Amino acid sequence: MNAYKADVALLAGDLTGKAIVPIARSDHGYSAELFGVHRTARDEEELARLERDIADVGYYSFVADAGEADRLVGDEAARDDLLERLMNERMQAWMELATERLADTEVPLYLIPGNDDSFSIDAILDREDYAPVNADGRVIDIPGGLQLLSYGWSNETPWKTPREVPEEELHARLDGLADQVRDQRNAVFMIHVPPHDSGLDTAPILDENLRPTISAGDVLRGPVGSTAVRQVIEERQPLLGVHGHVHEAGGERRIGATVCVNPGSEANHGILRGYLVDVADGQVELVQRIEG
Repeated sequence: MNAYKADVALLAGDLTGKAIVPIARSDHGYSAELFGVHRTARDEEELARLERDIADVGYYSFVADAGEADRLVGDEAARDDLLERLMNERMQAWMELATERLADTEVPLYLIPGNDDSFSIDAILDREDYAPVNADGRVIDIPGGLQLLSYGWSNETPWKTPREVPEEELHARLDGLADQVRDQRNAVFMIHVPPHDSGLDTAPILDENLRPTISAGDVLRGPVGSTAVRQVIEERQPLLGVHGHVHEAGGERRIGATVCVNPGSEANHGILRGYLVDVADGQVELVQRIEG
């Protein structure tokens, strides 16, 4: 943040990984399967590198004897318990790291969980001894004379995620938050799910088995964002909309006078993207996509 001379930093959800990669331990070292590639590690140094590679694509690693790894494959409840523990451990480690890194700067960091982030991380995000602020479901004054409206829930998805509701309820919740904003044109709406049919929400269309629909050899794609989010943005016209959720649809678009951005990070490829947005005199002057 210091490198970009930012006044405030925002993180719009998808804070946790969704899969575990077991690392089998044997007399000969360690082995794992990552994206169909057999990986090995002969010593602790190579193991650390393997664990780092797994973390870089947003997954969690777990070192176990071959028998224990096989047991987890057949025990869904045990896998779920392990995944939740690993999520919480990494979330706590990240919050501690962010607090350490932010100690030498006055730049605040506001974040929200995304629709498929487990509720178990909320107690960690809400800790007052951590520097990042969980802004979910709140309207907060931020630097630059702006207000930040934040919401991490989404419209309903095929995945039945923890934080999703029907469009009507989502609109009611967002409308209630927007009523707390003093001046809509000096507000930033950080809403995890992007507006429907905005170009920031284009994703593969899934069939009844949750597989991409293929036609003439091509994957069919269409809008999966929220009509409620679009309606609220059209009605309220905030200065800026900050979104995530659909990682394959990064970019920036205008909805009326509102500039909306979706960084479109690619966690499976270890690519983290963001936007640098300059605001002055109630106008968005510069929108620049950055990658790291």
